[in-house]
Amino acid sequence: MLRLGVHLSISKGLSKVFDLARELGCNCTQIFSHSPRSWRFELPNEEEVERFKQRYRVEDIKPIFVHQSYLVNLASPNREVWKKSIDAIELEIEFAKLLGLKYIVIHPGSHLGKGEKVGLGNVIDALDMISDQLDRIEILIETTAGARNLIGSKFDHLGFIIDNTSANCGVVIDTCHVFSAGYDIRSGEGLDRTLEVFDSMVGIEKIKLIHLNDSKGDLSENIDRHEHIGLGKIGLEGFRRIVNHRLLREKPMILETPMDGRRSDRENLEIIRKLREIP
Repeated sequence: MLRLGVHLSISKGLSKVFDLARELGCNCTQIFSHSPRSWRFELPNEEEVERFKQRYRVEDIKPIFVHQSYLVNLASPNREVWKKSIDAIELEIEFAKLLGLKYIVIHPGSHLGKGEKVGLGNVIDALDMISDQLDRIEILIETTAGARNLIGSKFDHLGFIIDNTSANCGVVIDTCHVFSAGYDIRSGEGLDRTLEVFDSMVGIEKIKLIHLNDSKGDLSENIDRHEHIGLGKIGLEGFRRIVNHRLLREKPMILETPMDGRRSDRENLEIIRKLREIP
């Protein structure tokens, strides 16, 4: 079964996410626990938690992914920022545990010019520090677009982190990011080759989520600018191949397309559904 959704706001209440998802026909979704541009937040009260958990038990909207704040930078050589980032993820883990959720999506961050070796080491050290708190929680490392100093744009970055940390980790493949980072997923041959490389360096089984975003930037431009499905450089046929690929079709898929008035979430979802070939 296709697990398809969009990133949804919890501004009207945690349990309202299920209503929003049902209105759009989503059967999985992704949320921020709080403003993505703030460090700390208040955990939901007992009543809010119980309402959410009751809905989660009965609704076929699973899984729900929690996306980490944009401020978090586990690769940072700045010790203050690095420690604040760890504290933020620890709070996120507590949030996910309260709600009975399994997955937390993180961006690995930037080494700020200190080099990939330093950045990768910092990410691994940070993940090791939180590993004993995870229990059944899995940290999902999102691919990045390859802008200057960012960790995570190369598949060998992801493989190195996962192979060297004691934390339970998986991967989020963002279609815009991997394309912009230089992996040509537009053609059938290019998509097959990209997945072969990923499997050899990380393992296909580590992909736990796909972010479906077209790209305003071209191949290898290292620009993190999402576009509506089919209106960017990946194109409709590229997405047809992605959502039907035998190694990807059973993975949950979440859209993070622009909120710019040109096209709604509902319209982007419908395009993906039409591209999906039902066997």
